Parts: sequence; C-alpha cells; structure tokens
Amino acid sequence: MRKIITTAIAALAMASGTQAADFFSTEQSERLVTFGARLGVNTSNRTIANNSFPGFYNHESWGTGFDIGAVVNLNFRDYISLQPGFFFESRSSRYTMIGPLVNIGYDGAGEAALAGKNNTYNFTIPVMAIVKFNITDDIRWNVEAGPYISFLLDSKLKDQRVIGINEPFFTQDAASVDFGFKLGTGFQFLRHYYIAAHYMAGCIDAWKERSLANSQKQSFGGLTKGWIFSLGYDF
Repeated sequence: MRKIITTAIAALAMASGTQAADFFSTEQSERLVTFGARLGVNTSNRTIANNSFPGFYNHESWGTGFDIGAVVNLNFRDYISLQPGFFFESRSSRYTMIGPLVNIGYDGAGEAALAGKNNTYNFTIPVMAIVKFNITDDIRWNVEAGPYISFLLDSKLKDQRVIGINEPFFTQDAASVDFGFKLGTGFQFLRHYYIAAHYMAGCIDAWKERSLANSQKQSFGGLTKGWIFSLGYDF
C-alpha cells in the first residue's frame, strides 16, 4: 500500500512539473527571427496643461483613429522575445476651453469659449519585450511592455468654434516628437493569428512651444495617451 501511494505521489509531481514546463517553456525557439503584420483601431487623447491659460476651464475628450504596421520578433527563447515595430498612426482628440476674456489679453468683462478637434498622423517605433505563456498547444498568452518614440508627420486643428472673440486663441501644433511607454496583453492562436490591447502613455510635452513677443517660450505641456486594439498575423 505504501509503495502504491509513493508511486502515485511521484506520478502527480511529474505531471505537475510537465504542465508547468509546458505553460512556461524555456526551450530554444524554433525560429530566431519572425515577422508580423498589425492592423488596429485606437482611441486617444492629447491633454493641455491646466496652467496654460490661467483661470480657464480645459476639457479634453478622446477621439478615434487607426494603426497599421509591421513587427520583427527576435525570439531569444520560446518564452521571451524582443519586438521592434514600425507603425503609421492616425490619432484624433477634442478640446474645450472656457474662461475670462482678460486672461487671454482682451480688455473688458465677459468670457471666451473655444472648441476644436486635433488630428495627427505619426510614424511610431515601439520596442517591446514579450513574455509568452502557453495556455494550450494552440493558444499562447503574451504580456508585452517597452518604450516607444513617435515622429509627427502632420497635425491639424479642425472644427474650431469660437465664442466671445473673433479668432481662436489656441492654435498650436502637436509636438514633433513624443516619447513614452507602451504596455499590453494579447493572445496568439495557432502560432500565427494575433489579437491584443495596448495602452500608450506619453512622457514629454504633447504640444509645440509658442514664441512670445518678449522672446520667451510658452509651453502648453500636456501628455499623449492612447488605447490600441489590434489584429495581426505572424508569418
């Protein structure tokens, strides 16, 4: 009886060890370098620092856009990869500002209001570290994180509506470069098909500085933020 129990315990220990190894495989990857294509939709926001216009109420809302690009997977082991990516991104967001006329250089009482939409087109390079877990033989769960750098291709302020004055008082372009971090999670099916969600958090000023009449610079600060929902295929 004791021999049977000992044998059963040993078998259970071996089985659990095998399952752990399958879930988190440290074996060498079958292919060192693979490539993938990605297509996604995003919702993003480009905030404006609250002290940009003292006494004004600022509200920035999220807009929609799309991402399209390619990735290169450097598969060091079966469980971990380094993934540079190259993406074209369309982003949008809306903003509203309400405050006293005197705070933007106008004499007299009253308030001004401004509402508009910001559209940007960017070339973005994320470099992601990816840790992989095998749910089954055909389903893999990825946890992904890393830095990104984004270069502005074009920026437009659209649909501006002005109340209280004759012209917009916020006319800035987006910053030419953004740097931040991207993190997310996703699933890979049959080692080829991919679905994922990521969050991107910018770490530097979102807007280009403005030159003032006294040769000083005014920064509108703010940060870029975005959620991306992607589909992909790895070759």
